Amino acid sequence: MDKLSPIGNAIKEYKLNAGGGFGAWSRVPCAEHYRMHVPSMGFDVTGHAEVNDVIFGWLTDIGAQQELMDIVEFGDSVTCFLRITDKEGAVLEIVEVFQIDTEGHVSEIWAL
Repeated sequence: MDKLSPIGNAIKEYKLNAGGGFGAWSRVPCAEHYRMHVPSMGFDVTGHAEVNDVIFGWLTDIGAQQELMDIVEFGDSVTCFLRITDKEGAVLEIVEVFQIDTEGHVSEIWAL
């Protein structure tokens, strides 16, 4: 988790404080029309409003608690390895890949 760029550090800080929900996420610099894909759930959303409604709505509904296991930055991608526990105690192990644009903003996210 060492030697991250400013955007990598912003993502790391959010993941370490994910209990802050959308308010914490909104501090991460994102392109205006960034996209987030969660194929396992059929989610494909664009921009802050949809991410807030769909992604954070789902995370709230399941009572998600995120634990950042590792974060790696390579070129213009930041990859987070997460363990998410829901309110029933089920554990999801997820990899999130954040694509970073030339301006240093998140332009696309894949949660796999």
